[in-house]
Amino acid sequence: MSSKLFMGYMPELLEKILNNLNDEFYSLYSCALVSRHWCKMSIPILWQDPFPSEKRYRLISIYFSSLSEDQKLALKGQGINVEFPKPLFDYAIFLKVLDLSWIGFTVSEYLERLNPTLSDRGLSINFISNLLFKFFIESGATLHKLDLFYSYFTEIKPEIFNSLEQNPQFFSRI
Repeated sequence: MSSKLFMGYMPELLEKILNNLNDEFYSLYSCALVSRHWCKMSIPILWQDPFPSEKRYRLISIYFSSLSEDQKLALKGQGINVEFPKPLFDYAIFLKVLDLSWIGFTVSEYLERLNPTLSDRGLSINFISNLLFKFFIESGATLHKLDLFYSYFTEIKPEIFNSLEQNPQFFSRI
C-alpha cells in the first residue's frame, strides 16, 4: 500500500494526508521533495497562505517572476531592476488566504532588503501592493479568507475593482 501511495496511485489519500500538514511548513516542504507527484500535491497547500511565513519577503520575487512583461516594466519604473527566473508553477492561483496588511508588510520588507536607500518607499509599497493584489485577482485564484485591513498601502486602485469582473470566483468562497 505504501508503494502505491509513493507512486501516486492514491491521490485522494495523499491529498488528505498533506492537508493535515497544512500548518507544518517544513514538513510540507520536505514532502514536496519526495517526488514529482508529491511536489504537485504539496505546492498548492504550501502556497495557499504564504505570507505569514518567516521568509515571506522571498515570495515577492517568485510572484514577480509570473508577472507580464508590462507589469515587470512597471516594476522597473519603481526601481526594481531584477531579472526573475521562470517559475515552476503558477503560484498565485493557489492563493486561498489573503491579508492585505501582510502584502504591504512583505513588500516593505522586500524593498528594505533590495534597496535600503529607496527615497519614497511608501509610494512604492502602495504601487507594488496594488500590482500584486490585481495580479492575484487576475491569476484565477479563489479566496477562502480575505482580510481588508491595509495599513501599508493607502489606497486600492480602481482598476483592481475592474479586474474583479474578470474573475468572479475570486470572492465566491469567502
